Amino acid sequence: MDTHLCAKTEQDSVPDGAGPVPDLSGVHLVSQLEGMVTVFCRDAEATEALGFFLGTLAGGGDVFCLNGDLGAGKTLLTKGLASAVGVPESDVVSPSFSLLNVYEGKTLEVRHFDLYRLNSPEELADIGFYEYAGGDGVTVIEWADLFTSELPPDYLQVNLLRENGGRRVELTPRGRRYDEIVKEVLRCVDARPGYSD
Repeated sequence: MDTHLCAKTEQDSVPDGAGPVPDLSGVHLVSQLEGMVTVFCRDAEATEALGFFLGTLAGGGDVFCLNGDLGAGKTLLTKGLASAVGVPESDVVSPSFSLLNVYEGKTLEVRHFDLYRLNSPEELADIGFYEYAGGDGVTVIEWADLFTSELPPDYLQVNLLRENGGRRVELTPRGRRYDEIVKEVLRCVDARPGYSD
């Protein structure tokens, strides 16, 4: 993993030319407690930039579990993440009715689940959840909190909450790989003294 991504300028590119490293100036540190990092994204652009940054850190087999109410920004964050691996932003839509969308990126495939309409683990099996989650590409699971017992053992939990015109985002790592991702986010977000949510 590149542990110095945030030192790059907007003109620098991530590997394979997926795009520029995003400007994270709209993402501010709120707190850090027992491994969980909470940031505030001041607007939709900052939320998407955070997603893009997570995408620059993503590798094959990574799982991102997104939780939050309708309109909290789960699909917006996914658009940023997918864009970082070379998926056209216009291709990324909420899989609310299809339950699973698969996007072919330049560097990685993105498997985008929405579990909101499912009621049982049997339905997860019907949509290929167990085959796709944690496979070769990157897996993004919206409404992951509905099936916590069915999730892979390691993943990054991302909770989003609309707040003050922006979004509060809690990043909770489950496993060493995701500890490293959260540490990189912590290192790169705006932690200037005086910020308050």
